[in-house]
Amino acid sequence: MPEQHARHINLRTVLARLDAEGIAGYAEQAAFIGEVTELSLSIMDGGGDIDGLFARHVEWAVQRRNGWMDELHSDPLEI
Repeated sequence: MPEQHARHINLRTVLARLDAEGIAGYAEQAAFIGEVTELSLSIMDGGGDIDGLFARHVEWAVQRRNGWMDELHSDPLEI
């Protein structure tokens, strides 16, 4: 499903940006994002299903517009 592919790429982008800002590791990143456990975040980052509710929550947490997680972006650092 293309939507899941985009969500995985965008989640990886979000996690890489958080890491660059000093929010490193799934535990700290899960605490920052909220509404997710360290284990669930690692599973999603490893290719597990990212549901729509969580995608919307990530968008809110990193101040992106609704639907941002569902789209591929030409600039991978656009966050």
